[in-house]
Amino acid sequence: MFQQPNRIDTLNTMAREAIDALDALPAETLRGAERDRDVCERLVTEGDVVGEEFREVGADLLRHLARVDPEEGFAQELDRSMRRLRDAINASYSMAVAFGAERATSIQQAA
Repeated sequence: MFQQPNRIDTLNTMAREAIDALDALPAETLRGAERDRDVCERLVTEGDVVGEEFREVGADLLRHLARVDPEEGFAQELDRSMRRLRDAINASYSMAVAFGAERATSIQQAA
């Protein structure tokens, strides 16, 4: 039998793919958002993508990318980067909510 990947591994993979998609963009696309990109990568490397900091930094990156006026040559790459980052942020939020619900259930059962 094969083992199903757990939700955290899946989220880490999604976040890593989002960083890779950002790195595929022309360097000038992220000008002014390099710090946010670096923080996001650090959090992905540390496996801390369920936390609020990842979602906040990711949202800052999305806002930056939304202001970019893409040339024809990389419009699809920009769209792909934004979609992957948005998917990772949404998955992080969903997982945080699920963990909160599981924790609340555990506390209620222990009481």
